[in-house]
Amino acid sequence: MKSEQQQKGATKTVKKVKVNKKAPVRLWVKAVFTGFRRSKVQQNENQALLKIQHVDDVSSSRFYWGKRVAYIYKAHSLKNNTKFRTIWGRISRSHGSNGIVIARFNRNLPPRAIGSTLRVFLYPNRV
Repeated sequence: MKSEQQQKGATKTVKKVKVNKKAPVRLWVKAVFTGFRRSKVQQNENQALLKIQHVDDVSSSRFYWGKRVAYIYKAHSLKNNTKFRTIWGRISRSHGSNGIVIARFNRNLPPRAIGSTLRVFLYPNRV
């Protein structure tokens, strides 16, 4: 008897949950490791030159001074239950007038990283 009353008069409203089909928000900007800072006869391996995406002048590169940079690469053996490793660095200053920046890393970047993509994280925030 009770089940008949529930079926006759009960209309349940089911609330639909919206599913976000967009990609998650990225908190980093792509950069390309173009090479080491150098002169005609020598190069400084402790100073890496990076070209940050959509940065074309010194004034826009100034925002990225002090930001953290990560070079992520894949190794053959597992360490800490993952094959991915990172070398962390920090952007120190601009280089030239076209938006290239100088970054210093905890361990110098390997030469095989030239031309690869790095992540410039948007922290620490100085605003």
